[in-house]
Amino acid sequence: MRKPFFMDIMELLNSDIKQTSPKIVIVDKNYLSYLHGFDSRVSLKKDRPYVGLSVQINGKIFVIPLTSQTTQERKKRGLKKRNSLTTTFIKASGIEISDLLHNNMIPVPKKLAQRVEIDPLKDTYLSNEYRYIRKHWVEITNKSLMIYIERYNEKSRNNSFLTSICCDYKMLEEKCDEWIKNHPEL
Repeated sequence: MRKPFFMDIMELLNSDIKQTSPKIVIVDKNYLSYLHGFDSRVSLKKDRPYVGLSVQINGKIFVIPLTSQTTQERKKRGLKKRNSLTTTFIKASGIEISDLLHNNMIPVPKKLAQRVEIDPLKDTYLSNEYRYIRKHWVEITNKSLMIYIERYNEKSRNNSFLTSICCDYKMLEEKCDEWIKNHPEL
């Protein structure tokens, strides 16, 4: 019996993903402000860099923002836990240390995503995040891809929810293309 077409695509994607390695990047602040002007769900970091995980979706680099605001910290402030459908909870020694917010991922021109060098042998906050991300790389990338797809699939049971909390990825891709067109030095 032949596998469904969707399964063939997922196997291909998993194969491609396994041949890449995760990259933690910092996104240019001017570019973030530009995108925020079109979609208020694009996070602006006032006093710190926008750090995230780079993944490839639809032929473009997307950056999934990392946040240090864990479930425990949110509860202290009277906020609810983030939804597990759109969040990857990063853990070290079984304790949540940060989150990847797939609903807020944004397309970024390659030259505006500066790679952060991480020494995986050193025990730092970022190296702990990176170790978790490396271990769960395929799962994280597939989650981003599925959220992207379901955000625009009106037949998906999650479409309404994802439309309400996710950035408008396709519109942001158009704005990313416009940015590149207007900045030929990229």
